[in-house]
Amino acid sequence: MNEVHRWNWRSRLVSDLTGVVLEIGVGAGANLLHYRKATHVFAIEPDPQRAQRAQMTAMRSKIPVVAVHIAIAEALPFASESIDHVVSSLVFCSVDDPRQALHEIRRVLRPGGVLHMVEHVRPQTPLLANAASKITPYWRRIARNCHLDRATLETLHTEGWNARVLARYGVFVRIEAQPQ
Repeated sequence: MNEVHRWNWRSRLVSDLTGVVLEIGVGAGANLLHYRKATHVFAIEPDPQRAQRAQMTAMRSKIPVVAVHIAIAEALPFASESIDHVVSSLVFCSVDDPRQALHEIRRVLRPGGVLHMVEHVRPQTPLLANAASKITPYWRRIARNCHLDRATLETLHTEGWNARVLARYGVFVRIEAQPQ
C-alpha cells in the first residue's frame, strides 16, 4: 500500500465538511462515499462518461442531496456566493486555466468559504522540479492533461488566496485556502 493510501486522504479531505459543497472534477465519484456531514454536494466533471459513473456512485453515498453536472472549473454553473466549501482533489494539475478556475471558485464561495485541496504540485527541490518539467509534456498526453510541474501554491498566492499547507506526503499536498 503506498503512502497516499495509508494517509486516507479522501476521508480526511471531505468527511467533516458541512453545508453546501462543490467538488471540482469529481471523476467517477471516489470522494462521494467519504462525505459524512454535507447536506448538499454539487459536483462537476467535464467528461460525460465519468460524470455518469459519479452519479451512480452518488446513489450509494450518505449525502442527502447530490447533483453531478457536466462542466469545467473555469465556467462554474452556480450562483455567486452559493457554496460553503469547494473541494479539489488531484484536479488543478489538469484544468486548462488555473487562474480562471480560482476566479470562478472565489465567485461561488460564500463569505468565509474555504477551498480544500489535495494536489500534486511542482516539487520543491530543483532536481525534482526540473525532472517534473521534462516529463510533463509526455505525461499530459496520457494522463488527461495532468501537469506534474504546476506551481499551484504560488498560483493561489498570486491570485489573492490565503493558502495553508496542512500536510505534505511526497508530491501530494493538502491545502486549505480562502480568498483574501
